[in-house]
Amino acid sequence: MLAMAACGSEVGFGGQPSNQPPASSTPGQPTSEPNIAIPKPPEGGTAIADKQLDPASQDMDGYKRLVWTKDQGATVGTYGREGGCSKVTGEAVEQTDKSVKLLLTETVPAKPQACTMDMRYPPVEVKLAKPLGDRMVTVEQKTEKK
Repeated sequence: MLAMAACGSEVGFGGQPSNQPPASSTPGQPTSEPNIAIPKPPEGGTAIADKQLDPASQDMDGYKRLVWTKDQGATVGTYGREGGCSKVTGEAVEQTDKSVKLLLTETVPAKPQACTMDMRYPPVEVKLAKPLGDRMVTVEQKTEKK
């Protein structure tokens, strides 16, 4: 019962409550959380300029989407999202002289089953017909049952 009473506070067994406010007690103020990782391209990748990413594609689960190129622009990549029973894949569904559209597909089991509740954000890379250059990149996501 004592353990349950401590669940809502920041006091552990035998601990004393702190009179210090949490790191971000003022609304709208950023926290100084040292463990938040800022995404970077995988080794050998170069992030594309923000202006090259379609504004509608910039949000990924509340975080800024990162898109990169490799192999002198012949490969384009981004981080996908997958969970305990799902797997993410990517493909370039449209390539024009002005733009490239990437489609990330998260495949989930068709029948309900027990899955872990973890989320992973693996890099997903796609070979292009020609180097990206200054073309605009659009990233779309969908979920598919199989």
